[in-house]
Amino acid sequence: MTTTQEPPEDRFCDLVMKGGITSGVVYPKAIELLSHQYRFKSIGGTSAGAIAAVVTAAAEYQRRRTGSRAGFDLLAGLPTELQRAVAPGTSKLLSLFQPQPAMRRLFSVLIGALNSDKTSSRIAQIITGFLRAYWPATLAALVIALAVGAVGLGWFAACLTLVIVLPLLVGLWVYDDVTRRMVAHDLGLCTGLTEDIGNEALTPWLHALIQRAAGRSLSDPPLTFGDLWDAPGFPPPWLKVPADPKPRSIDLQMFSTNLSHGRPYIFPLPAKNPQPTRFHDRERLYFTEREMKRYLPADVVSWMVEKSKPYTVEPGREEKDPPADTEKGMREVPEPRDFPVLLAARMSLSFPFLFTAVPLHAIDHDPLRAREFRRCWFSDGGISSNFPMHLFDGLVPMWPTFGLSLEPKIKGREMVFLPEQYDQGYGERWNHIPEKKGAGTLGGFISAIVGTMQNWNDNSLARMPGVRDRVARVRLSKEEGGMNLNMEARLIKNIAERGVDATRELLERFSGPSPGGGAAKGWDEHRFVRLHVLLKMLTARSSGVVGALNPTCGHATDFSTLFDIMMNAKDKDGNPLSPPGYEAPMTKEQCQELEAFVTELRDLASAMTTQARPIPFKPIPNPELRVRPPL
Repeated sequence: MTTTQEPPEDRFCDLVMKGGITSGVVYPKAIELLSHQYRFKSIGGTSAGAIAAVVTAAAEYQRRRTGSRAGFDLLAGLPTELQRAVAPGTSKLLSLFQPQPAMRRLFSVLIGALNSDKTSSRIAQIITGFLRAYWPATLAALVIALAVGAVGLGWFAACLTLVIVLPLLVGLWVYDDVTRRMVAHDLGLCTGLTEDIGNEALTPWLHALIQRAAGRSLSDPPLTFGDLWDAPGFPPPWLKVPADPKPRSIDLQMFSTNLSHGRPYIFPLPAKNPQPTRFHDRERLYFTEREMKRYLPADVVSWMVEKSKPYTVEPGREEKDPPADTEKGMREVPEPRDFPVLLAARMSLSFPFLFTAVPLHAIDHDPLRAREFRRCWFSDGGISSNFPMHLFDGLVPMWPTFGLSLEPKIKGREMVFLPEQYDQGYGERWNHIPEKKGAGTLGGFISAIVGTMQNWNDNSLARMPGVRDRVARVRLSKEEGGMNLNMEARLIKNIAERGVDATRELLERFSGPSPGGGAAKGWDEHRFVRLHVLLKMLTARSSGVVGALNPTCGHATDFSTLFDIMMNAKDKDGNPLSPPGYEAPMTKEQCQELEAFVTELRDLASAMTTQARPIPFKPIPNPELRVRPPL
């Protein structure tokens, strides 16, 4: 049933969506339903979740600026659009995946094997797919075998020749496509740009969708992170936040994986420090116009060139960085405010080998001499975090952060699950490895290895108290979502409606009326649990803090003396030295402030350690407060 209900202007939620290629059709109707109860403050996702996140941010941007729900109406209609047949046997969804001309043979093999639900059937489909796609090699093998039989060596010899020559010829051709052609075409079947002039491919389709959802045309500048940050409607009157830096009105964040650096990146990147500094607090990334044209529409590339600066050597690094005159055409990526959201989404959805990775560049400082630019290959965000529920979490929440997670169907279990009570939902996720099933067992084992490397952090977090109660788990059968690029219309419809069911459960728990009046029961219970989790973590760490801050800490300089040493440190010429991490030498005022802070911290930790009545709350599983880099 359609409704025009709008949420209060100061009622917000955050939303995080899991990756899953075509499983992303679960999100559009779910987001539209959620938008009637909440305004979106922070939105994040990975891979297919990044597509949903960027369009959600664009739709919220239009609503904040004009009051129009047109962007959310556009989202709600996406499942129907993706079901539409654009050619016999080809849905709109399948048409978005367009292989590069040199990769069409391998792509056809992939498409032919998608709907096989058993390992043996999938292997058979792949074999027959190779024979069809590489038909000249198949035909040549048949001709050779017939020639062997025709010269009088017998039909047994002909069959034996076929068995040997056929896989050899096809295999050599496949090997050439994989090791030479795919490498030459940036290690992916599809670039995301249009190869079929009759249908848009994924990237230009997504660009148009983002612009329409934001209330813009394709002739307008591409939507940027800065546009989202400056949207009206935040902060609400009851929230007092510092004016500098200005808070982000709509905070969109997306994961991508920098394979060259071996770690995830979150876009947008941190802004440059406006003050001169001797510390490099972020990686400088660069691009070339020629390369970007292989991945983005021309108008978006033109925007990037307009908003970027040519590479220059930073003052003081003339002997450390490559000379500017040897790196013509290299430009620093636009500042985060001017960074197109389309590029961030494209880098996040670069599913390995299906889509090409996106090359940016950075300076490799490892060699002592001849430092140079090297490509940083940005691939699918799901490689490092496929469900980053932690993106927007504070220690105690001011509004809910909802998660929509995708997982395989579990026999005998409901297709949508949201814990209703505290002691539900912390069971382990399973990678079911078939036992004694030959190739199926081997495939399951390999799949479990990859799945564990990819999802261990996300799976661990999803079980935690204060997390699991806000994550709606949507379960999909083998023929639904994932790599099923050519799903039937009924499957697309079923998945989209399942997302709606999951959202209804979230709304019933978190935004429904409370029996006693006031906030919803689920939201009250969630805040109660999150507060207790924080207190438990702080209490568990407090004794260690007390011991480390105690002046009698063994074999260590007490901090009061250490501050004095740092403040009076001098180099060999008698000039004041800056302590580690400081831009300038420490002042007496700074030293006094540090001593006062340490005293207050020690008092707080001591009070938490010696509390007479430990909190009886039982966290399941037990949380830990750790120091770790941002992800």
